[in-house]
Amino acid sequence: MLVAFFGENAWSASESDFDQYLVVDLGQVMNITRIWTQGRPHSNEYVMEYRISYGTNDLDYVDYKESGGGSAWSPSESTYFEKLVADLGGRYEIRSIATQGRSGSSEYVTDILTMVKVGKNFHDSEGETEMFSGNVDGDTVHKNEFEVPIIAQWIRINPTRWRDRISMRVQLFGCEYDADDIYFNGTSLLKVDLLREPIAALRESIRFRFKTTSPNGSRYPRGLFRLQLRENRMLLKIDLGSGIVTSLCVGSLLDDNLWHDVVVSRNRRDILFSVDRVVVQDRIKGEFQRLNLNRALYIGGVPNAQEGLVVIQNYTGCIENLYLNTTNLIHDVKQAYNWGEALKYEKINTFWSCPEPPIIPITFKTSHSFAKLKGYEGMSSLNSSFAFRTYEDNGLMLYHAFSSNGYVAIYLEDGKLKVELVTPDNPRVVFDNYDETFNDGRWHTVVLTVSTNKLVLSVNYRPMQTTRLLKIVTGGVYFIAGGVSAALGYSNNIFPGFVGCMRTIRIDGNYKLPTDWTSEEYCCDNEMVLNSCHMMDRCNPNPCQHGGVCKQNAMEFFCICKGTGYGGAVCHTSINSLSCVAYKNVQAVGQRAEIQIDVDGSGPLAPFPVTCEFYADGKVTTILHHSNEETTPVDGFQEPGSFVQDIHYEADDDQIAALINRSSTCRQHIQYACKGARLFNSPSDEQGFRPYSWWVSRHNQKMDYWGGGLPGSRKCECGILSTCTDPTKWCNCDANSDIWQVDGGDLVEKEDLPVKRLRFGDTGNALDDKEGRYTLGPLICEGDDLFNNVITFRVSDATINLPTPDMGHSGDIYLEFRTAVDDAIIFHAKGPTDYIKLSIVSGNQLQFEYQAGSGPIAVTRDTSYSLADDQWHSVSVERNRKEAMIIIDGALKAEVREPPGPVRALHLTSDLVLGASTDYRDGFTGCVRALLMNGQHVDLRSYARRGVYGVSEGCVGKCQSNPCLNNGTCHERYDGYWCDCRWTAFKGPICADEIGVNMRMSSMIRYDFEGSFRSTISEHIRVGFTTTYSKGFLLGFTSNITGEYMTIMVSNSGHLRVVFDFGFERQEVIYPEKHFGLGQYHDLRLSRKNAGATLVMLVDNYEPKEFHFNIKASADAQFNNIQYMYIGKNESMTEGFIGCVSRVEFDDIYPLKLLFQQQGPGNVKSLGTPLTEDYCGVEPITHPPDIVETRPPPTVDEEIVRKAYNQVDSAILGSVLAIIFVALVVILIIIGRYLHRHKGEYLTQEDAGADSALDPDTAVVHGTTGHHVQKKRNVVCAHKSK
Repeated sequence: MLVAFFGENAWSASESDFDQYLVVDLGQVMNITRIWTQGRPHSNEYVMEYRISYGTNDLDYVDYKESGGGSAWSPSESTYFEKLVADLGGRYEIRSIATQGRSGSSEYVTDILTMVKVGKNFHDSEGETEMFSGNVDGDTVHKNEFEVPIIAQWIRINPTRWRDRISMRVQLFGCEYDADDIYFNGTSLLKVDLLREPIAALRESIRFRFKTTSPNGSRYPRGLFRLQLRENRMLLKIDLGSGIVTSLCVGSLLDDNLWHDVVVSRNRRDILFSVDRVVVQDRIKGEFQRLNLNRALYIGGVPNAQEGLVVIQNYTGCIENLYLNTTNLIHDVKQAYNWGEALKYEKINTFWSCPEPPIIPITFKTSHSFAKLKGYEGMSSLNSSFAFRTYEDNGLMLYHAFSSNGYVAIYLEDGKLKVELVTPDNPRVVFDNYDETFNDGRWHTVVLTVSTNKLVLSVNYRPMQTTRLLKIVTGGVYFIAGGVSAALGYSNNIFPGFVGCMRTIRIDGNYKLPTDWTSEEYCCDNEMVLNSCHMMDRCNPNPCQHGGVCKQNAMEFFCICKGTGYGGAVCHTSINSLSCVAYKNVQAVGQRAEIQIDVDGSGPLAPFPVTCEFYADGKVTTILHHSNEETTPVDGFQEPGSFVQDIHYEADDDQIAALINRSSTCRQHIQYACKGARLFNSPSDEQGFRPYSWWVSRHNQKMDYWGGGLPGSRKCECGILSTCTDPTKWCNCDANSDIWQVDGGDLVEKEDLPVKRLRFGDTGNALDDKEGRYTLGPLICEGDDLFNNVITFRVSDATINLPTPDMGHSGDIYLEFRTAVDDAIIFHAKGPTDYIKLSIVSGNQLQFEYQAGSGPIAVTRDTSYSLADDQWHSVSVERNRKEAMIIIDGALKAEVREPPGPVRALHLTSDLVLGASTDYRDGFTGCVRALLMNGQHVDLRSYARRGVYGVSEGCVGKCQSNPCLNNGTCHERYDGYWCDCRWTAFKGPICADEIGVNMRMSSMIRYDFEGSFRSTISEHIRVGFTTTYSKGFLLGFTSNITGEYMTIMVSNSGHLRVVFDFGFERQEVIYPEKHFGLGQYHDLRLSRKNAGATLVMLVDNYEPKEFHFNIKASADAQFNNIQYMYIGKNESMTEGFIGCVSRVEFDDIYPLKLLFQQQGPGNVKSLGTPLTEDYCGVEPITHPPDIVETRPPPTVDEEIVRKAYNQVDSAILGSVLAIIFVALVVILIIIGRYLHRHKGEYLTQEDAGADSALDPDTAVVHGTTGHHVQKKRNVVCAHKSK
C-alpha cells in the first residue's frame, strides 16, 4: 500500500465541478498497478467516475488512457514488408501472443507471421511458414498459443492480412528462460549408467535444444535408440526388441549454428518426431511396445564404433535443457558433479557452457554482392581457401587477376565446381576434376594452391594435382563471390556472382573476420548478411507432390515431375484420364486403347494401366489385368485348399476399390475344368459347407459360390439353372466324373470383386488321373458413375451449398459443365477477406479468381469456340504454392504465378456455393457433373434428391419436352428456351403462329428460283388452306426449260387434285374421300419416295395415301430445273384461288414467310390485288405457363435470433405479454363502465347534486354547483432548503 485515505473522513472539493483535482506526491517515481476508492462513509456522497493523470513533476501530466487507448502501431505504409520488432532484453520462453487492432476503428490485422531473432520463421507441423490468425475487429483481444514455446530475445511480427490499414497492439506472454548447456567438441561424450536404474517404459518423451556447425554427429547413439545428425538432418532409429529398425528423418540445414528444438515422443508403438515444430509421425515396426534400456545412455558420442550407426563422428556443438520425460539430465549431471555424487555419470571433454565458435558466415544475397580482399602482391604462388554452400547452378566464387597478365577463377557451372587458369605463356585451361555437383545446400570446403608448374585443387579434402609449365606473379586483390564480369568456360559466358553462404575465407593463409571488414572490402550492406547464413531449404519438407523431385535456387523451388504421372508446378495435376469414359470424352477412340487412368485425379492414388474397349452402342468397358490369366493346371494337391495361388493385379487394393466403386457394373470370369476332382462337395447346408476349392474376395473372405452362382448359394451356375451333369449335385465337378467337366461363369458382386486368391484341392497325386485346370479372367468394369453424377440448375439463383473447401496452400477443383449462358458464376466461396470464384465470361472465356491475403489474382483462358454451346466442357482449377492454373477441356491451359513473398493459405469460411455467388447473384443455369474437390468425389445427386430449390437430378432441359412445334429448332437455356423458326413456315415463340394470305381471284404470288434452278426426286411440299369455293389453283411448279410441272388444285367437284409431268408421262391423282370447299381448314403434305415412283399424300390427320407409278427403265422421274413456284394462280390463268393459304413450304423454301419479311428478297412477289398477312382463322397453339419458382426463405435458427436480439426466454416473454394483455383488458373494462354510465343521458339546467331532490328548495340546498356555491382556494408553499 503506497497511499491510503481511509477512515471516517473524506476529501471533498470546495466546488463540485469538472475542475477539481486530488494531487498525491509519492515522494519518488513508483510503479503503480492499481487504485481503490470509497465515498464519504454513512452518506450518499461518492464519486461515480474519474480520470487519472500522472507525471514525474507537478507541472507536466499525462492522461491515463484505456488499454491501447486509441493508439496502436501503424506503419507509414500498409504493405507485406512492414514488420514490428520487439527486443525483450534477454532470452525468454514465449508461450503465447495476444493482439488487438486500433481501438474503436476498423483498422486491425487479421493474419501475422512470427519470426525469432535467429532468422527462422515459425513453422507449422508440416513445415510451412505458419500464419497466425489475428483480429476480427479493433477492440477484441485474440490470443495465439505456441504449442512448442519460442526461446528468443528478438521477436519480429510481419502482418500479412489486414482490414483498412495495418494497426495492432501486441502483448507477449512467457517467462524467463533458464538454460543448462553442455558443449561437446567432437571427442566428448556423456554417459549415464543404467545398470542400477534401467529404463523400461511404454511411453517416454525427450526434449532438448541444440546448435552446431557440423553436419554430422551422434547424440543418443546407443543400442535400441539412436538419434544422429546426418548431413544436416536429424535421423532417429528405434527398435523395441523385434530386430526391426524404424527410421524417421526430419529437419534441414541444421548445422547453421542456430538453436533448434527437438521433441521425441513415444506412446507404445506410436512415435512422434519433431524438429523446429516440423512433425513426422509413424508406427514402430514389430510387435513389442516397451523400450528396455539397461546398460548405458550415451549423449554426444560413443567410446567406440557401434552397430547400426550411420554416423561415425561424435557430436560437435551445444545441447541445452535435455529433458527425459520431466527430468533435466544436464541440470542433474551438473548438480551431481557439484555435490560430488556423480557415480552414475561419466563425462569426457565436455564443458558447462556454450562457446561461440570463431566461425563467422557471410550470406551473399544477390549476384551483385561481393567481397574484395587483399593478398600478397608479386608472389610466385598463391593459396586461397573457403567453405561455401549454395543451391545455385552457376556463380563466380573467386577471381584473382595476376600482375603478370592472366587470372585464376573458381566458379560453379551447372552445379559442378571448375577452375579456369590463364597465364601469359598458356592459353585458357579449365580444370573440371570432380564429377559430382556441389549446389546441394551442404557446406563444401575448397582449397586452391597455385605455384610454379603446379596447381592443386582440393574439394572436401580430396586434392587433385595438375603439373604443367606454369609461372605466375600474384596481384594484390582477390574478388570473392563476384565483383567482376568475366567470360569463363569454353562457352565464354558471363557468369553471375555467387549467391549463397561462405565462411573461413583465407587469402594466402590470412583470415580476417568478416565483422572486421571495412566498407571498401565488401559490397553492399543491403545485399549481404554478416555473421549469419541466411539460406532456406525450400525442398524440405518436399513441396512436390506424388513423388516429384524438388530442386531449388536461392529464390524458389522447382519440381521435376517426369515419370510421376502428374504435372504442374508442384506435380499436383494428373496428366492421365480419370477413367476410360473420361478418355473417350476428350479423345477420338477406336475399338481398344491401352492407357493409364487416375481414378482420383489429384488425390493420393497413383495412376495404373488398364485396357479400354469402346463399343458402337456407346458402352465403355475397363479391363484390369493380372498375372495369372492363362489356364493353369492343378495336380497333386489332395487336401482341401492346399493349392494356393495369390492373384496380383496391375493396381493396388485402394486403386481397385476406387475403380469398382465408381463403375456401374463389374464382372470377372472364373472357370474350373476337372477330371475326378470335386469343387464344392455339394450339396451341403450352410453349417456343413466344406468345399475342396474356393476363392477369396478382396476383403479376404472365403466365398461360398462359384462363377454364375449367387452369394450364399454354395452353387455353381449349373446349380442355379438346374443343368448340372448329375442332377443331385450343384456343380458339374462335384459329380466326381472320370471325364472332363467344366464349371464356369461370371462373378458379378462388386462388393466381393476382384478375386484375390484361389484355393484348390482334391486333385490326388501325380500318379493318379485326378486333375484340375483353372482359368481366371481379368476384372472387367463398365461405365463410370462419376459422369452419371449429374444435376441441373434450372433457375438462375439456384445453388448447392457444399462444405467449405480445404484449399489451404494447395488445392484443386475439377468439374464438367453444360450451359447456354454466356456470363455466369459457376462456384464461389469466401472468407473474411479471401475468396475463390470460377466464372464464364462472354461465352468464350473461363476466369478463376482468388485472393489469399494480397490483392485479387485472376487466371483467364479464352477459347476459340463457345463454351455456352450446350455441350459438355471440363474445367480444372488449381492453386498451389507457386501458381494458379486453369485447364479447359483437358487441353487449353493458362497459368499465373504467385506474387513474391510467403505463400499465404486461402482462408475460406463460407460454404462452397455451386451455381451462383454466395449472395445468389449472377447464377449459372445448366448441368454440372463429375465434381472432384482435391480428388474427392462429391455426390451432387444427393442434394437434388433432397429437393434443393431449383436443382434437378440428371441433365434435364426445357427442350426435352419438344416445346418448339412444326420442326422448329429448340435452343436450350435450362431456365427457359427459345425457338428458331427460320426453317419452318411458321413464326411466333414456339413456331406455331400461321403465316398465311387471303387470296382473291386476281391475286397471285410467284417465287422465282433464280439462277440456281432446283431438281428434285424426293421433294417435300406442304400447304394449308381454307375455301368455300369448289375449285381453285393452290400451288404450282413449272420449268420452261424442260416443260415439267406440278399443280395442286381443288377440282370442280371439290376434291383435291394433283397433276404433274416429270418427263416420264403425265400423271393425275385425286383425293376423293373428302370435299375441300366447305370452309374448313386443311393441311396437305406431299412427298415422293422410292426414287420418285411413289407419291405420298397426307391430308390433315388422316392415314397417308400412297400412289405408285410405273416408270420405264429409260424414263427419268426427277423433277428437273424448277424455275417458278405459283400460289393462287399462274400467268396463264384468269381466275385464281379464293380463300386463305398458309404453311406453304417446298423443301427448305418458305415463300409466304419471305413475302411478308421486312426487306425480303426480290425473287418472291405478289402480283395483282395487294395482299396482307392473315392467320387463316387458325389460332396459335400455346403451352401452359411454367410454374414460377422462387427461392424459399432461409431457415432461421431460433437460438441465433434470440442471441442477436438479446431476447429472454419464451416463458418470460409470455408472462410479460400476459400481464400486458390483462392490463389492457382492465383498461377496456374501466372505459366501458364509464361510457355505459353516461349512455342515454340528456342535458338539463339542474345543478349538479340536485338531481335526486324531491322539491326545488331541497335541490338548491343540496346543489354542488351554481351561483350560490363559493369555490375553495388551495395554496401551495415551496420551501427552499439550503
